[in-house]
Amino acid sequence: MKKKLILATNSFPYDTGEQAFILPELRRLQEAYDITVISHADAEQMKRGYVAEEFLKGLRILCFPRPVLTALDKLVALLSYLFSADGRQEIREIVRTKRHVAERFYQSLSFYAQALADQKEIKVSRLLSESEPVVYYSFWNTYYCYSMIREKKKHPNIRIISRLHGFDLYHERIPGGRQPLKHQMEAGSDSLIFLGAYARAYYQEQVQGQAPGVPMYVCPLGIEAPGRRMPWGQEEEWQLLSCSALIPLKRVERIIDGLSGIETGKIHWTHIGDGSEAQKIREYAAQRLTCKENIRYSFAGKMEHWQVLQYYETNQVDCFITTSSTEGVPVSVMEAMSYSIPIIGTAVGGIPEMIQGNGILLSRDPSAQEVADALTTVCSMNEQEAGALKGRSYELWKATYDIQTIARKLMDIL
Repeated sequence: MKKKLILATNSFPYDTGEQAFILPELRRLQEAYDITVISHADAEQMKRGYVAEEFLKGLRILCFPRPVLTALDKLVALLSYLFSADGRQEIREIVRTKRHVAERFYQSLSFYAQALADQKEIKVSRLLSESEPVVYYSFWNTYYCYSMIREKKKHPNIRIISRLHGFDLYHERIPGGRQPLKHQMEAGSDSLIFLGAYARAYYQEQVQGQAPGVPMYVCPLGIEAPGRRMPWGQEEEWQLLSCSALIPLKRVERIIDGLSGIETGKIHWTHIGDGSEAQKIREYAAQRLTCKENIRYSFAGKMEHWQVLQYYETNQVDCFITTSSTEGVPVSVMEAMSYSIPIIGTAVGGIPEMIQGNGILLSRDPSAQEVADALTTVCSMNEQEAGALKGRSYELWKATYDIQTIARKLMDIL
């Protein structure tokens, strides 16, 4: 008889945003576990329907919609917060910081209120038994992980294991600059999983509380093997790819600035992704690059994950670039590595762990000239030089991010 596992997600499987992260693990976990997926999709995400039905066979799907709190909900949460040990601990910690006290208190209280609402959903679902062992695998270290930690006090048969990525880890990623209730969540967890050594070190230095003996593992996300290894480009025009949301954090304008400074060699840059800055970025590219006879560019727009992989299968890509200001361990870079593609990336988050002899590591905040120099260096390489980078990218992916290796490690942790 298989063991019971509850996989808590933001929106999967109602929306495809998490699909690339979750599906490779899920396929392997189903071999050993009877899995219930708890999705926290909102109403708009639920309208988009499931990902392909073939991925959902054998799964039980529950949806605890992201809470929309009424005035009464907020009042009840405030009273519970003020009279709870966790709430009083939060207040003491927030006051001691002496920074953004009101904003941090509101952020913490909102988080707490969402957790209370989610805890109600857990009780109504009757998902938990009194004695059957259950692993609760929270894919994100957010409010619904805390709600299960609260519920665990009544169900000691539950083991709670949580991943931490970016928005749920780094203080600077949220309003007020402080992650709420992290010490209480750590104390109630059985294990924490980080995407890379940098992320774990950040947590230990900037977040970790006083809970003794909570194991903290490094286990990145893994991806499936590619359909091919990218051949050496024979065309005169060099093919550059980037793939990210068009939002301020991704700093796609830095790529444009770098391309504008390249005087020799022909480059065709393609960007996959859309977002709030799309129109602004398109206009900026037209302003900076239209007059460059040696530079072409294309905005491919948003693609589903399978379409991104199809792009790699059917198009030449000579180099992948990211100039993001913050990252975890980006799957977009993993995928490029798996296809034997050299990488240019900024020294943020886990990217330095991903560029080791397979490309060029930029500074955290690179200038236009630094980006231009990196692009010029890689695109001027001969076949042997580029081949060394390509081979190294594939080797790093195979050793570190191949889902076959990652899944075995994750199963050991669970």
